[in-house]
Amino acid sequence: MLVEIKEYLKDNILIFDGAMGTMLQKEGLPIGDNPEIFGIKNPHKLLKIHKKYLEAGSNVLTTNTFGCNELKVNKLGYTVEEVIDTAVSIAKQAIEESDKSKPRFVALDIGPIGEMLEPMGTLSFDRAYEIFKRQAIQGEKSGADLIIIETMMDLYEAKAAVLAAKENT
Repeated sequence: MLVEIKEYLKDNILIFDGAMGTMLQKEGLPIGDNPEIFGIKNPHKLLKIHKKYLEAGSNVLTTNTFGCNELKVNKLGYTVEEVIDTAVSIAKQAIEESDKSKPRFVALDIGPIGEMLEPMGTLSFDRAYEIFKRQAIQGEKSGADLIIIETMMDLYEAKAAVLAAKENT
């Protein structure tokens, strides 16, 4: 799909969707609950949000995976693989059920891990890389067309995410 995106960008622009967290809250996500797990438990609500963004003119849907890493979702009884696969599938379903005359893409969303990297924290660069690698590989396996890495406050963490995506997908 990367070639298609590069080809598409020669004459077009990508228009990404908007905020996911606030849209999930409007759909009933309680404050403090995990947005990714809410999406798994309420796929119809996540599908509805994606469809609204497509109707508004987006041609890139961002998966509901911003906080989906093994340090967060494993504690909740889920795996990174099942959360990413479900989120990508729901985004792809929204595209499938939308206007087929327009190219549409799915972006795997990767956000910060939630722990500080050394030397300020205890998480090593190599461990961060492995966490991001797992996400990126599963995103590609699930059918994401591209990866968006966002809201990184630590450039070292951003570097780990970019390298993991670039070197493994």
